[in-house]
Amino acid sequence: MVLIISKVFSGKITSIFTVISFRYTTFFKSRGAKNSIGYFICKMQYYLCNMKIFKEVINFPADNSFLIKYDDFPHFTIPWHFHNEYEIVYIIKSFGKKFVGDAVEPFGPNDLSFYGSKLPHFYMSDPLFFRGDPNNKVNAIVLQFPTSYFPGLQLQRPEFGLVKKLLNSAGSGLTFPAQSAEAAGKILQEMLKTSGMERHLLFVKLIDFLGASEFRPLATPGYTNTLDEPGEPRMAKVYKWTIGNYNRKILLKEAASVAGMNVTAFCRYFRQKTGKTFAHFVNELRISYACKLLRHGNQTISYICDEAGFNNLSNFNRQFKAAIMKSPSEYRELFKEK
Repeated sequence: MVLIISKVFSGKITSIFTVISFRYTTFFKSRGAKNSIGYFICKMQYYLCNMKIFKEVINFPADNSFLIKYDDFPHFTIPWHFHNEYEIVYIIKSFGKKFVGDAVEPFGPNDLSFYGSKLPHFYMSDPLFFRGDPNNKVNAIVLQFPTSYFPGLQLQRPEFGLVKKLLNSAGSGLTFPAQSAEAAGKILQEMLKTSGMERHLLFVKLIDFLGASEFRPLATPGYTNTLDEPGEPRMAKVYKWTIGNYNRKILLKEAASVAGMNVTAFCRYFRQKTGKTFAHFVNELRISYACKLLRHGNQTISYICDEAGFNNLSNFNRQFKAAIMKSPSEYRELFKEK
């Protein structure tokens, strides 16, 4: 078993102490891990000790005021980060360590965590997930919503007492017992299948349920979040520029120039910071804008394709269906008045 104890100060992990049992080391040696688990831990020590926090900028879909997504990938890649939004993470499949504020805890299937605004955190997959075995992968549901979703006046109403308690407690991160996590996980999975008001009502039900559940803070009682939004100035510039230009043809060299990097370095940098390629990020913005036009306008699919910045109709249809699981015309039908 690996025990990693870290202390967080001003958004950086400044000290890490690792204890490795002989049994755990032998396990990895027997499976041909490079120079045993010790090699992996040394690499992680170097990575964590030198890691700078970055601010994640979240793009909400045009037709939703919060974001819910299903993650399916080999292992976690998003580094030590924060964002202004609240976040709920439900692990369906995977295990490893989660770093939250000044705390480090194991996570596994049916793990549910709730993170407050600007709380530094990240997930580190177990070393087994880096060996390329397709059976070892991450399946999780992530829900993110802005701090303005429940306005202050609304939280003063007695019906929102449990919601207020939950949000006020989230600054240190929260974890929930197995029974509550499983019930919340079912609501989250149902939310993935719905949209519009039905999804909103399920969301309110989820938040009220979590507020009524037992929960435990993740960060220690004395933890103080000293983060003052240092973010990543370079990344902020890239986000701002892309949001203003995604509905036209964007060249990688243009984005790289905004970041002050060559194309190869920029691609590596963007993927390291966001866990996705720059092209994937642009695609998300374009799909989100297309959803808004399909829902609220009566323009032709071809017009929306061009307006959203796609180069041709077949590519638009393919990309849209891959992201939304419906064709543009099928998506539009969902919002037509019956």
